[in-house]
Amino acid sequence: MRRLGSQKESSNYSHKAFSPGSATLFFVPNEEQDLLRKGSRGVSICVETGITTKVERSDAMDVRFNGIPIDNSIQEACANMLKFTGRIFSSSELPPSSGFGLSAGAALTTCAAIMGNDTASGEIYEIAHTIELQRGTGLGDVQSQMAGGFHVRIKGGSFPFSITEKIMEEPTELIILPFRKKTPTGEVIKSPSNLEEIVTNGKKAFKAFMKKPTLKNAFTLGRKFAFDSNLVSPKAEKILDDMTAEYASVSLIGDSIIALYDQASLEVLRKYGDPVKTKISSDGLILG
Repeated sequence: MRRLGSQKESSNYSHKAFSPGSATLFFVPNEEQDLLRKGSRGVSICVETGITTKVERSDAMDVRFNGIPIDNSIQEACANMLKFTGRIFSSSELPPSSGFGLSAGAALTTCAAIMGNDTASGEIYEIAHTIELQRGTGLGDVQSQMAGGFHVRIKGGSFPFSITEKIMEEPTELIILPFRKKTPTGEVIKSPSNLEEIVTNGKKAFKAFMKKPTLKNAFTLGRKFAFDSNLVSPKAEKILDDMTAEYASVSLIGDSIIALYDQASLEVLRKYGDPVKTKISSDGLILG
């Protein structure tokens, strides 16, 4: 595994890390019980709009997101596991629980910022993945955000069991419209009937994608997967119906929209909220 860049320890200990956001287009949960092997196959796009976390040692725990104090956070869970006490300040343009992997990104950036100093990325990966699964906030976001870019998760899980393949793309502009989702990912896939549909449709999408592994095909298959699996809310369906863009879908699991950027899509999305223009990220987790 590559190692994240090192920084000198000082009396004014202060490290930060960045994770891209992650939009999953379709996925297939696995049935593993071991948390390091548990996860999902699927296709995701990591975007340059993500989450940054800065940590500083102090005598009391103080966790904030965009300046607002938060309790029972995934950041604090990571800090407790690493026996860290101090300030943990995360920030993002995206709202939490919007389907762009902010929980996974918060876990990754908190672990990376706390551990710092030439820490092996595999250690960060394992801790963040384990905590995310324990809290039920996702099944593959940590894996995706370690890789970055447009990629396919061939085998879900954490290091050293996962397999992720990045797919080369020209620098690509995207437009996203984030909405805070009402139901956690873990709750959605708890229902046996929901899970059966997701697995069946996810396998079909995965097989079709591997025959034609392109970004446009990923959008097409992701949209079909989301509708066939009943993962598109009435609000998201209305927005997608209003868009003339062929390559637009929802970021799973949630109401947020992601699409290839064009002016027409931007104008439509402005009617429903505050869209964010971004790009496919070139990197995954970055320290410093």
